Amino acid sequence: MLKFHEDAIVLSGISGTKIKCQIIGEYYPFWWNITSGGQSKNYDIPTAIVEMNAATGEDYIEETDETILGSAGHALQLKLENQNTRKLKLVLVEENNECFQHLKNVIKRRWLKDVDNEKQLCDKLNNLGIYLLNTNVTKAVEEIGKIKLGNALFFFDPLLFTPWSDIEKVAQKRITTFYKTGTEFIVFLFTSDWFLGRGDLKPLPTTENQENWSNEQKDTVKKVDELFGHDSWRPELLCDKNIKEKMQIMVNLYKNKLHKWFRYVLPLPFEPKLNQMYHLFMCSNYEVGVRVVRDFYAKYTKNPKYKPDNKRAYNKFKMLYPEKSKVQNLKKRPVGWRILWKIITSHEEGICDEECKDLRDFFKDSSENEKSRKVRETLNWLYSERFLDKINNVNGMWSNKPTVYQLNWINVRNKLDIQPPRPYEPLHPRNKT
Repeated sequence: MLKFHEDAIVLSGISGTKIKCQIIGEYYPFWWNITSGGQSKNYDIPTAIVEMNAATGEDYIEETDETILGSAGHALQLKLENQNTRKLKLVLVEENNECFQHLKNVIKRRWLKDVDNEKQLCDKLNNLGIYLLNTNVTKAVEEIGKIKLGNALFFFDPLLFTPWSDIEKVAQKRITTFYKTGTEFIVFLFTSDWFLGRGDLKPLPTTENQENWSNEQKDTVKKVDELFGHDSWRPELLCDKNIKEKMQIMVNLYKNKLHKWFRYVLPLPFEPKLNQMYHLFMCSNYEVGVRVVRDFYAKYTKNPKYKPDNKRAYNKFKMLYPEKSKVQNLKKRPVGWRILWKIITSHEEGICDEECKDLRDFFKDSSENEKSRKVRETLNWLYSERFLDKINNVNGMWSNKPTVYQLNWINVRNKLDIQPPRPYEPLHPRNKT
């Protein structure tokens, strides 16, 4: 049951909703500035932010009695308060009629005070490149396909989950070659509800034996089938393991699903209330976006930034590979080391391949074919030295895909004394500030 405070939707959590909105509020402008070409290109590259569950544009935090901008509100603020966003389009999808009306109220009250009626509002928004769709996600996908978006960021932010079929429809239209850049997803998943229940949603059964399921449990199982797009998850989650372990298994299974379309998938945990947990999955084929979101999250949740000791690790590398370390330019470290360090510090899960832009940038003076060859040779050398493993289960979509690698953390730790990043901890409600 949705609750509203004036036009704002009531959502819980300084440690949940508020932090989530702060991260989104910082990331939207950053993402747009990069993907639009920035000042050097006069922000002239077409871009779009697509909110698949826009809500009202405002969130009300009960604990602090304050109204803040929701994610759709931050998108509108970027579009309507920045004079350089003429090539930025917004698509705001909201199925709930009450939310949709409140969203229009927020737009009129905050940004378009001179609009007198609904027709004027729609006309003005469309002229600005802002499209409001009062429909469900499935139907919206077809409408969105008619709009020329350019580089696009899609935010799926439902109250519980988005069916995999909807995720897949958008991805299929946008990502047409191996880990094609120009599309990012942020996907919300309320992780704990599947195992603890909430409202009408009952917890998943702890057995695969359907004869022991209640009708309510059958409904929950059906929803998780829709979440994953299959039922092969059942042996992993319909068991008597502890709930924390099953939540992590669910996160890993969903992350692996998203890897079908995205090189990097970063699950960020949030704890809005005690014994509640949800995740935002940041999905991108470009290293920078994931790295920046990771830094924003660390800042707001007080997680330490990952800062391994470069000098100490390089000294160990030189001892292992003295010939590699003898480079013509004494001020420049060998490319094998620099690429390895980039993967360690900037690539989520240590995933890499020859198409990664930041790795290709080490060979800026080379042709595109030469860049591919040089990165490929370097990655193959790192593989031969067991810093990397080849992985085959990340993306099976493309027959002509390059070899995909992942850091072998055991060997990185043993050879260079570098520890992997610690898992992120959400800001707990009892520790909120």
